[in-house]
Amino acid sequence: MTELIVGRVLSVSDHPGSRAPSYLVRVDLGGRGERDAQMQPGDYAKDELVGSLVVLSVEDESIVLAARSHAGPRLVRPDGDVEPGTIVA
Repeated sequence: MTELIVGRVLSVSDHPGSRAPSYLVRVDLGGRGERDAQMQPGDYAKDELVGSLVVLSVEDESIVLAARSHAGPRLVRPDGDVEPGTIVA
């Protein structure tokens, strides 16, 4: 089963070598350390993501979770402040 974890975005940059537009996001996972994850940028600006909470799928390659809507990807996020590293059930 895929583990889902809340993280806080530390930095965002363009993903080098990606075939489609994507971001490489550095995320703080609390006691689990930091990890790089990928995400589709949609209409999210890099600077607006820094400091925000996101949900990651933590497998071999970490991915920031988003719902695919007609308006583009919409991030899956906690609706309140939780500690980075919190497991999503």
